[in-house]
Order: sequence, then structure tokens, then C-alpha cells
Amino acid sequence: MAKVLKQTGAESVRWDLSDLYASPTDPALEATLARALERAKDFEAEYKGKVATVEPHEFAAMMRQLEQNEEEAAKPEVYAYLLHSQNTQEPAAGRVLARVREAAAERGSHGVFFSLELAQVTDEQAAKLYAHPDSSRYRHTIEEARKFRPHQLSEPEERVLTDFSPVGNSAWTRLFEELCSGVRVELDGRQLALEEALTRLREPDREMRVRASHAITGALGHDIRTRGYIFNVILQEKAIDDRLRHFPSWISSRNLANETSDEAVQALVDAVTGRYDICVRYYRVKKQLLGVGELHEWDRYAPINQVTRDLSWDDAKELVLGSFQRFSKRTGVLVEDFFNHGWIDAPVIPGKAGGAYCMPVTPRHHPYVMLNFTGKLRDALTLAHELGHGLHDRLASKQHIFDFHPPLTLAETASVFGEALTFDRIMAEEKDPKIRLAMLCSQVEDAFSTVFRQVAFNRYEDACHTARRTEGELAVEQLGEIYQAKLQPMFGDALTLTEEHKVWWSYIEHFLHTPGYVYAYAFGNLLALSVYHRYLESGPEFVDEYLEFLAAGGSTRPDELVRRIGMDITDPGFWDSGLKILDGMVGEIERLAGASSADR
Repeated sequence: MAKVLKQTGAESVRWDLSDLYASPTDPALEATLARALERAKDFEAEYKGKVATVEPHEFAAMMRQLEQNEEEAAKPEVYAYLLHSQNTQEPAAGRVLARVREAAAERGSHGVFFSLELAQVTDEQAAKLYAHPDSSRYRHTIEEARKFRPHQLSEPEERVLTDFSPVGNSAWTRLFEELCSGVRVELDGRQLALEEALTRLREPDREMRVRASHAITGALGHDIRTRGYIFNVILQEKAIDDRLRHFPSWISSRNLANETSDEAVQALVDAVTGRYDICVRYYRVKKQLLGVGELHEWDRYAPINQVTRDLSWDDAKELVLGSFQRFSKRTGVLVEDFFNHGWIDAPVIPGKAGGAYCMPVTPRHHPYVMLNFTGKLRDALTLAHELGHGLHDRLASKQHIFDFHPPLTLAETASVFGEALTFDRIMAEEKDPKIRLAMLCSQVEDAFSTVFRQVAFNRYEDACHTARRTEGELAVEQLGEIYQAKLQPMFGDALTLTEEHKVWWSYIEHFLHTPGYVYAYAFGNLLALSVYHRYLESGPEFVDEYLEFLAAGGSTRPDELVRRIGMDITDPGFWDSGLKILDGMVGEIERLAGASSADR
């Protein structure tokens, strides 16, 4: 028997995708694909063999033409992805997604030459381009292309890889996502989507959490060998690509794309794993607050007191939008547009993709936010998080398309900042010390999820990629053993992961669609904590400085951009300062918990 979902007011909050295309069969979609292909062919005919040597004025004209081509070509791909997210089980959505990806690969084959030739720009030619007022606008784009020169293949090889890309990582990831969205969890006589079942792990009733945890484990067991095989294929595909491109480690290509170094990322990982004691201390306090003998995975997100209070969509909108408006009128206006113009898709619907995201399009087209709003307080914080991304995209729209997207290392800054604004408003309006303690616990747990847990995920990925390259295909049991071995240390002796937890790696899509991605969450969260702390210290005068930071998009290296707001991420002690903020939050929880015990 299917569950009748609780009404939250979010049921009618759906995307209006008509500003992209009217339907999957809209003739304009095919017309866009055809026009994009012809423009790619024309561009190739005009500039192939010339990119690295054209004069600055012609270089600028070439880049402007490419910008226009990319602006239009992005829309079918975004539309298809959004449509598929709304219902991953709908054949028409699947067909259009496959169609636009195949078309993108065909178009992309005519653009392979460009990045290869751009990377061959000499120091002398680069100096000429940087000195010219028009071509200097593309300096960062040129520099980023040149650093990939040692890892490029020949043009015929790159073209073959592009031609095969629709049946590569994206195809396997789509299958994995569809399998996960099709998972049904039988709980208390009802069939729940995995996303909704996971919310039961945040219920105050421990017996409910235990039943939910057991049921999720059982549901994940179905098709796990298929999902494990998909993961193995992607692990091996990554190994082959790294070998062909001469990357020294599985994470090197991701770090290069993130505009950071292997050494800097390792410093982050070492700093976080070296402070697992913060996490252990917290869960010792949580054990005391919950009054249980031993904590297990179903207790990780157990609420303290009334932290799980329900709220409607309108409540969440007022809470989040008001938080942005209080920060600055400008951000309030930019964020309110998402609610007024159908840029959010909010309800939980069978077949809809799980999780939440903000999908950027281009500098000239607004982003879209996807949620699965279940009517819980934490959904408001998720909304604030994704709208933070949306704000970042809108502010960065002054950049050209090649400098529009920030690297992953900066991509979480605005989202975590937006979440912090909303959280502080909740805390300011809540007077009950017990509920304040519960909310502080909730914030700390969210920070742990994006710092300690994501770095533990990084350690899991590292172990899996390494083992796959040295031992061959990994059995699902081995994948589970590694998962347990890498996640248990963050909890120490304060929380014990049971044998059942070993299958829970098998629904985490980040491992597949962007290998190496997860550490960026820790990077962004610790950076955002530091930036938000700077705002609290500086007050209103920091607002414009922060908004300019976001408006830079991906036009500046992260270390240089962060330096503009007075911080240095290349300093080995930088991550320690962010971790000290978390340490202080746990210290406050220990203090409040002690006071709470004394009051009993």
C-alpha cells in the first residue's frame, strides 16, 4: 500500500520549464540541437589550426563567438536533466536525456581541437593576449587550459573519447540513479521512497529509527550487486583515463580542475582526520543527552528535544527568504525571484530524483533549485543551502560563460553561508534553552556531515580507487568492509556502526558521477565557517565585500580570491582555524549539556 504523503504546501511548487522548452517533443529543442551542431562545425572550420596563434583582437572575437554558441547549446542539456529529475521513471524524459547527450557528444567532437590548441598557447603569445584590452578578459580561461597540456591526448584520441562519452560515465551514472530512485523501503506496512525513508532516521522515536534503519538496509540489499558492478566499471574507467593522461594519482585530475594541488588537498584531509576527536567528544555528549547505553548508525541524527518540529512550505519560505533579506536587500531580491518565477521544484513525488541541488545554466539564464521537501525544519536549511548556490550563480552572471562556474573548492561557500544565516535567525528567535541546545546539536551534526563525513568518504574513495587498480574488481562485500573501516574512525568509541551499515555506500551518487568530489564539501564548509565568522566580526561593511567575492564566480584562483577577503588558504594553519570553530561549538554543547544535567 502506497503511503499518502503529508500535505506541506509544497505540492504545487514545481518548475516552470517553459522558459527552456514547452515539452520533450517541442520542435524548438531539435532545432536548437541542429543549430548548435552547425555552429560547432562552422567554428571548427574557421578556427581549427589557428587558436594558439591568432592576434589578440581576433582571439577576442573568436571567444565571443564561442560564448554565444555555448550559451544556446547548454539549454537542451539542462532541460533534459531537469525533466529527468522530476520523474526518472518516465520513458519520454529518459529518451530526451539520451538524445541531448548524444547530440552533445556529436557537437563536442567538433570542438575537441579548441581546448587542445588553447593549451598550446606559448608564453610569448600569452603575454600578447594578456596585454590587449579585449583578449585579456579571457586570461583565466587561457591559464586554466594551459595547465592541462601535459595530460592531453592527440586530437583523434580525444575525438574518439568524446564520441564514446554518451555510453561512458554519464550512462552508468544514469542507470545507478534510476536504480536508487526505484528503491522502495517497506516500513510499517508502507512502501516509501529511499529519500523519505532516510528522513525517518531523524525521528525522535528510537524504535522508529531502528525499524527504518533495518528496512533501509534490507531495501539496499536488492540490486546491490548491480550497483556494485556499476561502481566497479566507473572505478576502472577512471583508472584507464588517468593512465592515458599521465595523472600521478586518482585524485589529481579533480584537484587540477578544482584549481588546487594534491598537497593542499592532502593537508586538508590530514587536518580533518587529525581532529576526529571533536566528533568523538560530541557523540559522547549525545549519548548522555539521549540517555542510551550505546549509539549506533540510527542514532547519528536523532533529534534532541523538539528539533524535528514540522513546518509548512510557506513557513520555510518566510524563514529562509527573511534571512537573506535581513543580510542585504540585494540578496533578498535575487533570492525572492526563485519563489516568484517557478525556479524551484519542491515536493516529494514517486520517481523523482532524491536529494537536492541547484542547477546553473548560463550567465544569461537563471538557475533552478530542486528539493524533496518533507515538512521538517531541516528542509528549510536545505532550501537556504540551495538558494545560496542560486545566489552565487546570479551574482556571478556578470562573468563570461568560461569564468561563470566557481571551482568545486569554492562552490559550497555561498550555500553554507546561506544556511548559517537561516540557522542564526532560528536561534535568535528561539528562547527555550533546551531547544537551543537541540538546534546547536543539529547544526554541529550538519557540519560534521560536510566536514568529517565527507573526508571519511574521501578516504573511502581513495581506498576503493587504489584497491581497484591493484586487485581488480571489488566484491560488494569488500566495498562494504572498506566503507565501514573508513567511517568508523570518525566516531571512535562513541558510536558503533553495525554490520548492517556496510551496504550503505551503495546509494551515494557522488562516488560515481564526480569521482573525488566529496572533499570539496569539507573545503567549502570550513571556508564558509571562517567567512561567516568574519562577517559576524565585521558587520554590515563586510556585505559588499562578500558579494563581490561571490560575483567573481570562477574568474580567479581560490587562493587569490580568498586572499581578497583577508584569508590565506595556503597557510597550513588555515584549516585548523576552521576546525577550532567546530571545536568551540562542541565545547558550548558540552557546557549546555552539563547545565541541563544540573537542572534535572
